[in-house]
Amino acid sequence: MRFLVAGGGVAGVTAAQRLRTAAPNAAVTLLDAESVPYYLRPGLIDVIAGRKTLSAITPFSRGWFRDHEIDYRLAASVTELDLIRRGVKLDSGDRFTYDRLLLALGAEAACPRFPGAPRAELFTLRSALDANEIVARAALSRHAVVVGGGWLGLETARALQTRGLRVAVVEREPRLLPRQLDDEGSAVLASVLGRFGIALHAGVAGLELVGRGPLDSVVLSTGERLPAELAVVAAGIRCRSTLPAQAGLDVARGVRVDAFVNTSDCSVFAAGDVAEWEGRVYGTVAAAREQGMVAAANMHERGSAEYRGTIPSNRLKVLGVDLVCAGDTQPEGGPLTEHRFSDREVGSYRKLVLYPDGRIAGSVALGAGAVEFGALVDRPEPVGDPEALLLG
Repeated sequence: MRFLVAGGGVAGVTAAQRLRTAAPNAAVTLLDAESVPYYLRPGLIDVIAGRKTLSAITPFSRGWFRDHEIDYRLAASVTELDLIRRGVKLDSGDRFTYDRLLLALGAEAACPRFPGAPRAELFTLRSALDANEIVARAALSRHAVVVGGGWLGLETARALQTRGLRVAVVEREPRLLPRQLDDEGSAVLASVLGRFGIALHAGVAGLELVGRGPLDSVVLSTGERLPAELAVVAAGIRCRSTLPAQAGLDVARGVRVDAFVNTSDCSVFAAGDVAEWEGRVYGTVAAAREQGMVAAANMHERGSAEYRGTIPSNRLKVLGVDLVCAGDTQPEGGPLTEHRFSDREVGSYRKLVLYPDGRIAGSVALGAGAVEFGALVDRPEPVGDPEALLLG
């Protein structure tokens, strides 16, 4: 049996490990488009902040893959997919055939077009190369603007501030973390960040880059000008689904998969940021890992494992302040009820989203005890008195 894994991120590496264990005599080939060995992508924030090096977030050497008899190819970007002949072609011209294929191609950073300075003046954070480029520009900068007030944007802002830059965050929506926080929770978070010197600009419809040659400032749609020698865009991701679509696989936003993470071709599976399950692209490490495990199980033995979705859970630690969001934190109508407690003075906010029977559907916690409060979403029994939990 020939197992081929296209993509060297967490979904691909997890699947390759599981396949090697499940089928010790099979051929397992892992194609990684990057030129450096697999690293923990969330750790790139620590690289930008100067707390860690790339080697510190690289869990396996190339020798580890060799010792485990996984044919690991770096700088191996897939350019053609032939479903009929069950083969792929790389940009190097090399070809590989398979009996079972996992597409773990990941996603690329979305980068909207902004008028003004060349697009080359905008940075995104998706790879080790991106992190190195941001660090190099940061060393020459005093001011930075981060476009996007989501998880990655706030983490990036924190990391750049750690390097000594004055940082502003610009968000199109009227609040920070619009998918996880309501207005009150966002306001409390904004007040906390403001105390530490991160400037926040929400509800900004657009911006213009200014600079002859290198970037020197950003002009907001409100007319305000922000000094910036460095601009980082954290505006979401785009699935790398063009190649699968050209090959004839069923693709919407991502490559559509069923409960077995099987695509519309019975020999091809998809996992991680390229996969769309029940209309959803998770874009999280937890989902990529779980999908990679399910893919490996079914590539080895069809129907042996099902994917039932991943409970969203995110943790942000900004300058010593914890924020944890877990489960369904922004219900839109329906039977769920919301219970809140906030104290903007001390920077504390808590929210519980409950099912009609009192079980927790989602939770938000900012401030002291956030991690413990966030873990409540895993308890199967009803909470009893939600107000008592909110007050700790």
